[in-house]
Amino acid sequence: MPDPRPINIYPCSQADLYAVCRIGWNSYGENQADFEAFNTLYTAAYGTDALAEIEAALNLPGFQERDEAQETFHIQMTKAHAAAIMKWKSLRSYIKHSYPPELQKPKIESAGYDHYSKAANKNWAETQLLMNAGQHFIDNNTAELTTGGMPATFAAEYATASSDFLTLYDRFTDAEQDSQEATDEKINANNAIYTKLISMFEDAQIIYENDPSKRERFVFQLVYAMITRPTGGDSVTNTQVLIRGKVTGLSTGEPIQDASVNTTPDGSTTTFSAVTDEDGNYELLVKDLDANSTGTLTINADALDFDLTSTPLDYETSNKYEVDIELAPEVVP
Repeated sequence: MPDPRPINIYPCSQADLYAVCRIGWNSYGENQADFEAFNTLYTAAYGTDALAEIEAALNLPGFQERDEAQETFHIQMTKAHAAAIMKWKSLRSYIKHSYPPELQKPKIESAGYDHYSKAANKNWAETQLLMNAGQHFIDNNTAELTTGGMPATFAAEYATASSDFLTLYDRFTDAEQDSQEATDEKINANNAIYTKLISMFEDAQIIYENDPSKRERFVFQLVYAMITRPTGGDSVTNTQVLIRGKVTGLSTGEPIQDASVNTTPDGSTTTFSAVTDEDGNYELLVKDLDANSTGTLTINADALDFDLTSTPLDYETSNKYEVDIELAPEVVP
């Protein structure tokens, strides 16, 4: 059985993983002598190498960087697809002018009509078959099509439109595969630094079994809570609501980075906002609500190339809520 694609094993966002790992290994550096006394593998260089591995993982391309080439080729391919479809429709028109009505159906089918519906709906593989069939029909029936009014330049124009689309299709699929490989590399690197940190943390629980304050510096959940707690403490006051969640694409399920999430409480002129991280996560602390109150907040979210979405949230102050949001791609006229 081949190995499956990797999945992340760390229970937080990438940004928080890097922060927790840095804090953990800095704590290791401050107490390195205790670790080396426990296990001679825990040298000063071991900690330095761990910090370098965190930096290397961080510097691997992020989601938007990995996706840039694929997204660029998709935009270009979509335009080339529209031009290719228009050429095929022109070919169909020439067929209608070149043959009597009783022959038009088999001729148009020979030119690839069975692929047209799916191709016109941006099925890239069907578009390839459609354009190839149309090219074969032109090559085999040039004289008849010319009699029916096909310009002398059309065959070359059709071939160019088909070639432009197929070239970009190849580049798009290659970029998609490159992006998947880069994603796996990033996940593997992140998993490795997490695994190494947890191994060191587990040994720290033995080293500092009788030193609670030291021991707690090497507990993942406690370090994570320290960097993610809302301003003013880990608790939410009776005039606040904490909202966390993930923003993803409706059709893809992929996280959306740099999405804007905001809400303006009823009767307030203050808008509370947050921006999603690379994993699509956000945290929104709504403050200055009436003490011990209930109500409804409208959570708005949008991002470049996605439609605005609004989600109602019934709340009670002092509470935390998980609100995941899906954004639909923006429809371009």
